[in-house]
Amino acid sequence: MAEKDSVETSEAQIAVHWQEEGYYYPSTKFIAQANMTDETIYERFSLENFPNCYKEYADLLEWDEYWHTILDTSDAPCWKWFVGGKINASFNCIDRHLKNHKNKTAIHFVPELENEKTEHITYQELYVRVNEFAAILRDFAGLKKGDRVTLHMPMCAELPITMLACARLG
Repeated sequence: MAEKDSVETSEAQIAVHWQEEGYYYPSTKFIAQANMTDETIYERFSLENFPNCYKEYADLLEWDEYWHTILDTSDAPCWKWFVGGKINASFNCIDRHLKNHKNKTAIHFVPELENEKTEHITYQELYVRVNEFAAILRDFAGLKKGDRVTLHMPMCAELPITMLACARLG
């Protein structure tokens, strides 16, 4: 577009089209069940404790190989987190929950279309479905550790199952 044809649009002109939404305060019941009830979290995760504060959460995961450096900033902006560590996201998302929570809902999928049924997939069901699909990818598609996978799927319950199956294979 030629310079004389360009149109300057201010942020104010754009902002008039933004839909304003009111703030909805959570109910007392919802606040009571919130996961972040530990008031010391703000102190533990302050800037003075960065990046070491992330060790607390990293230690909640099961590592195939434990990391030696929390954050490597030597090649900024390409920072490297948990350097030296190896982890399987599929194992951490599913397997470690089976012992105590196998019948608990792992995925609560609400479809976009209101007339479609909401799906509840337990950790046990998720484990079976992920392993079945990982086996199909391995045995019939030849997928192996280190391969790259591209997914083109709609928003459906099978999408995270497929992603976890790929992660399971490495």
